[in-house]
Amino acid sequence: MDESLKPTALSLAEILSSLSYALDLTGGQPMGHAQRSCLIGMRIGSMYGLSEGELTSLYYAILMKDAGCSSNAARMYEIFGSDDLKAKCDSAVVDWSNIFEAARYAAAHALPSGSLCTRAARVLKIGVQGSRQNQEIQESRCNRGAQIAMMLGLGKSAADCIRSLPERWNGSGAPLGLRGEAIPLLSRIASLAQTMDVFDRTFGLDAAYDMATKRSGRWFDPDLVRITLRFRHHARFWNEVRTSARETLLDLDIRGAIEVATETRIDSICDAFAQIVDAKSPFTGQHSSRVCDYTIQIAREFGISGARLTTLRRSALLHDVGKLAVPNTILDKPGKPDEEEWNCIRRHPFHTQQILQQIPGFKRITEIASAHHERLDGRGYFQGLSGDQLDLDMRILAVADVYDALSADRPYRGAMTPEEVFAILDKDRGVALDADCIDVLRKYGLPSAPAAPLLRAA
Repeated sequence: MDESLKPTALSLAEILSSLSYALDLTGGQPMGHAQRSCLIGMRIGSMYGLSEGELTSLYYAILMKDAGCSSNAARMYEIFGSDDLKAKCDSAVVDWSNIFEAARYAAAHALPSGSLCTRAARVLKIGVQGSRQNQEIQESRCNRGAQIAMMLGLGKSAADCIRSLPERWNGSGAPLGLRGEAIPLLSRIASLAQTMDVFDRTFGLDAAYDMATKRSGRWFDPDLVRITLRFRHHARFWNEVRTSARETLLDLDIRGAIEVATETRIDSICDAFAQIVDAKSPFTGQHSSRVCDYTIQIAREFGISGARLTTLRRSALLHDVGKLAVPNTILDKPGKPDEEEWNCIRRHPFHTQQILQQIPGFKRITEIASAHHERLDGRGYFQGLSGDQLDLDMRILAVADVYDALSADRPYRGAMTPEEVFAILDKDRGVALDADCIDVLRKYGLPSAPAAPLLRAA
C-alpha cells in the first residue's frame, strides 16, 4: 500500500488544533488565535481546580469555539455592507457597554465605500435595529457552534460552553442574557481567555490585563480575573502562548491531548468542517457535500476503492476550507469579482494547503484538496501545476468542483442547466480538465444543484 494512504494514529487534539486555524480565519482572527486562547483557558481552568473531565471539555470547546462563526457571515455582510472578516476582527476589542465605542464601530464598518448620506442612513438603521440584529447574529453563531460540537462528539459540556460564550457576567450578553453563575463555568473561562488573547496580540499584555480588570464584574467573573492576575508576570507562560501554543497544548497531561481519533471520528470531522465551510455563503450551501458525491461517483467508475477512496472523499469535503478566508463582500457580491477580488479568491487553495498540512497523516489529503483549481494546461491556481503533475485523484476532484460550481447559483448569474455545463466542460476537455472524468459525469447525468436561497433585504 502507498505509505501516504496507510491509516495513521492521530490524536483528536492534533486534528482539531490544526483545523482551528480555519475557524480563526472565519472569525477574522490571525491563525493560532484559538490555540492561544485555549492555552490561556487551560491555565485558568487548572488554577481554578477543574477536574480532568472538565479540563478536557474546556480544551475542545475553546479550540472549536468559532465553529458557528461562518453561519452568520452572510448576515454580517447584509447588515454592514462591508467585509465581514474585518468587522468580526474589530468587534473583538469593542466594549459594547460603551455607547461611543459601539457608535464608532458602526460608523467605521457601515457601507465604507458608500456616500456620506447612505452611510449615515445605514448607521442609523444599525442603531435602531442593533440589539435585535446582535441577538440574531449571536444566536445563529452559538447554536450552530454547539451543534457542530455535538457532531464532533465533543460532548454536552463543550457544546454548552460554545453556546453561552458571548454571555456576560452582568447579564448584558447574548444569546440568552444569562447572568453570573447561571453562565456555564467553562463559558466564563473561555470568554475571558479569548479576549485576553485578542488584547495581548493587538495592544500588548499590559492592555490585556487592564481590560480584564476594568471588565471584571461586568463582562467577566471576578474570581476568574483574580486567578488570571496571579500569572500576569509568568514570562515563560506568556512566551509559550505567543510562540508555541500548539506544541504546548499537545503536550498537556490531560485526556484531551492524547485521545486517539478513530477513522469514523475523522470522517465526522471532515463532514462537520464541510458544513462549516458551506455555511459561509448562501451561494455555497452544500457545495462541499455535492462535490464529494460527484467525486465518489467518478472515482468508483475508475475502480478506486478502500483507503484511496476514503482519502479522496475527505479531500473533497475539505477542499474549500481555505475559502473561510474570503470575505462575503466577494462571495456574495452581486456582480462579477474585480481583479483584486479574484486574486483573493485565487488564494483560497493556498489557505486550504496551509491548514491541512498541519495535520500529521494528511499529506495526501492536502495534496489533492489544494490542487482542485489546478488545470492540465498549467493555467490553474495557486501552484500552476500542469498535466504531468496532476494525478487522477486531483483530476477527479477538479472536474467535480467545476461541475458543481457551474450548475449552482452564483450572485452574478443563475444556475446553468446540465446541457450548458457540459458545453463549457467540453471546451476545456483534454485541455484544462480531464476528458475521461467529464465522460463519467455525462454518463451519470447528474442533476443541477439546487438554487441558493435569496438574501433578505438589508
